[in-house]
Parts: sequence; C-alpha cells; structure tokens
Amino acid sequence: MTADRFVRSTRKYGAIALVSARRALAERSVLAGRALFLGVIVFIFSRVWETVLGQGPQAIPGAGKRELIWYLAVTEWCLLSVPHLFLAIEADVRSGDIACRLVRPVSYLGTQIAEALGETGLRLLVLGPTGAAVAFWMAGGFPEDPRGLLLALPLGALASVLAVLSTAAIGLSAFWIVDTSPVYWIWQKLVFVLGGLLLPLELYPDWLRTLARCSPFPAMLWGPGRMAFGFAPEAALVTLLELLAWGVGIGVGLAWLSRSARARLTVSGG
Repeated sequence: MTADRFVRSTRKYGAIALVSARRALAERSVLAGRALFLGVIVFIFSRVWETVLGQGPQAIPGAGKRELIWYLAVTEWCLLSVPHLFLAIEADVRSGDIACRLVRPVSYLGTQIAEALGETGLRLLVLGPTGAAVAFWMAGGFPEDPRGLLLALPLGALASVLAVLSTAAIGLSAFWIVDTSPVYWIWQKLVFVLGGLLLPLELYPDWLRTLARCSPFPAMLWGPGRMAFGFAPEAALVTLLELLAWGVGIGVGLAWLSRSARARLTVSGG
C-alpha cells in the first residue's frame, strides 16, 4: 500500500468513525444508562473494599481502599466503552445483507470496526469523567500517587481497541455458527476472570495468575487498572507492548477469518 493510498484509507475510515460517534452521541439514553451502571458498580464495590480492607492488612502493598476503587473505575471504564460489534455483524449475516455489503468499494470489516471505534471513542470520553467523578467521591480523593492515572488513559484507550477487534472476530464466527452469543459469553467471562475486572491479579493464586498472563485479557483490564496503584512507567511500557503484540495477533486472525468467511459465502452461493 502506497503512502497516498494509506492516507486516503485513513481519512475514509476516520470519517466513518466520526459519523458513528455523532450517531452514538444522539443516543443519550444509552450513554446515560452506561454511565449510571458504571457509577453503581463503583459504589457497590467501594463498600465491599471498605469492609474487606477494614478487617485486615493491605492485600496488595501500596494499594488501599482508595487505590482499589480507582482500579475498578479504570477497568470498568475500559470494558463498558466497547459496543457489541458482534451483534451488528451477526445481524448482517442472518439477514443476508452481508452479501450486498461485501461488494461495496469499502471493506465491510473495516467499516464495521471503524464504526465501533468511533462509538468507543465517544464512550471513553463520556464514561471517563463519569467514572473519575464517582471514584473520587467514593474514595474520598485521588490515589496516593495519582500520576499513574495519566498512564492509564492511553493504555485504557488501546485496551478498548483490542476489545473491539476481539468482538469483531466473534462477530465473524456467525458465518459458521450463526448465533454468536455463546462465544461472546465465554469471551466475556474470560475477560472478567482472567482480565482482573473486579479483582487485581495480585490477589489471585499463583496458578491462576500464571494462566491469566498467558492470555490477552490482563492487558485489556489489569494492565491499565494497576496504574491506579502508583506511577509505574516500566509496567506501563510492558502493558503497551502486550497490547500492541496481541493487537497484531488478533488483526492477523481477523484477516484470516475474513478471507475464510468470504470463501464460505461464495461456496454457499452468496
């Protein structure tokens, strides 16, 4: 791909993402619902942490109630900002519209990902201040070393991009199994547990922590979330490299799935 073609493609998909963001902005009830849910989750678990930490010493060195509340706010921010892209792809496959959309001059998969990224970007901008405000209120202030939160911002955004790519891959599985909900549920539960959505990996038993570190899920949630424990540029760099590496891996998998889906559609007479 030449530089000129790359610039044109970037502008084209950037415009698609911008339109998607504007459309998502018009759906204020959806944004308000996610913001409310984020606030409720942080509120509930702030009480849990207060009870647990009040009964014993710190489970994680340097991470008290305040830091754990901010950890939860960051991980929930990353996850709740990701739209259900797999449902849009599944709907196109079920209706047969996919056959018409594949012959358009723009990539179908690229368009879907661009639209999802546009919506994700808007949600990050809306849910970020919401989660920060609730965490600040419930924790009684910022973490002891708030500089780590500055590192969590770009890492959280990249983590959400990785999650979008993952849901795109789940959506493409509709070419084989039609109903992608079971695949998404499995992926979601793995994110919850192995990603450390509610509990940092430091609290896991050694065997489970080792298993989690062999998957992309910790980079999506635990990596950005642990920045709430303090300013750790080395750990942030490791998370960044993990996000980029897993992003490349999932991107290659998406390209293979897209080619296989096209071949399957052609064989089936689509």
